[in-house]
Amino acid sequence: MAVQAIRCGTLFDGTGGAPVRGALVVVDDGRISAVGPAASTPIPAGAAVLDWSDRFVLPGLVDAHSHISIVPSDGDQIGQLRQDVVPQALRATSNLRRDLAAGTTTLRVMTEEHFLDVRVREAIDAGVIPGPRLLCGTRGITASNGHGRAHSSFDGVDAIRRGVRENFQGGADHVKIFATGGVSSPGTTLNASVYSREEIRAAVEEAERAGKYAAAHAHGGPGLRLCVEEGVSTIEHAGLATAEDVALMKEHGAWLVCTFSIFMHSRGIEGGDGRSPAIMEKLAAARRTIGERFPAHLASGVRFASGTDGVHGCMPFELECLVRFGVAPSDALLAGTRWAAEACRVDGQVGTVTAGKRADLIALEGDPLSRIEDLQRIRAVMKDGVIQDVLTTNHEGRSGR
Repeated sequence: MAVQAIRCGTLFDGTGGAPVRGALVVVDDGRISAVGPAASTPIPAGAAVLDWSDRFVLPGLVDAHSHISIVPSDGDQIGQLRQDVVPQALRATSNLRRDLAAGTTTLRVMTEEHFLDVRVREAIDAGVIPGPRLLCGTRGITASNGHGRAHSSFDGVDAIRRGVRENFQGGADHVKIFATGGVSSPGTTLNASVYSREEIRAAVEEAERAGKYAAAHAHGGPGLRLCVEEGVSTIEHAGLATAEDVALMKEHGAWLVCTFSIFMHSRGIEGGDGRSPAIMEKLAAARRTIGERFPAHLASGVRFASGTDGVHGCMPFELECLVRFGVAPSDALLAGTRWAAEACRVDGQVGTVTAGKRADLIALEGDPLSRIEDLQRIRAVMKDGVIQDVLTTNHEGRSGR
């Protein structure tokens, strides 16, 4: 791979410093080898020069929570997971192309059946299909009567230990526990705990034994609190979390992974399950609670990151929601880059534009620090130093060229 020198109009490098006007990024063999002001950063001899001098450049986005085979606007998400692996794989191919076109270069998969995410990761890595870099969760750890149950379920400490071990043997990077009910399953409750303390502890212990970590679907109540107390690393959704819950998360160092798209976007739950009164009632309540509580949660000092929960191509919308809830645009961009990489434990590889990291970059028209909606105006996506040919249409269906 030829050495590349990329001229950037404005560079937001994700480190927390001020944007650099007129920056230069040098890429060698898919990695960033140098970055700095163009006036003081030499272009290596023979380097191919890429002119993004009229663009706003930032790290590739990190979607901290998604599902590759689900299309929420089609409805019946669990039914989609129960289908044969072939239609799931075909949906995943389309979904991941859409994510990549929206600037997502790394995506954490929060459960799939059939170990589909591992197989798709292999296809992406081999260049068979385009897509973000995948961090795989494989099968969700849920109870027989729990939210998220498709084919697999795990009841009791021994079954959970076996399930987590099998997941890691099958190629998982982390494990996800369904600790509470969910909005899109009419027979579950958001505040109850599906699992006992001992069952949650077993999953966390097995993840740590493998050198990995546990994440938890947890909206609130005892399920959320037990997960935090037992060492779960990331709390997904937290739609009904109280100020006391968030304080407990801060105390234990747990991450809050926000997933506003699935609740707020027209292609989320509403688009697929709008005719189910039971689901829509829970959705309306969740929206009210999120609107009332999340501005304070996000201002509390809890560590947070962002994910789309399978509403593919919606990372820009996700970060717009953060700004709507009072987060500064610069922190919203961090929630979709460096902070998300930290939450997913891949910050040594991605999340900032710094020497030694993978050359994952996106180039935009406009300035998302002034107008966060400009994050939708993507004009180039680079992953591992390679421009991705996915922008015929972007995530909202508009021309991306």
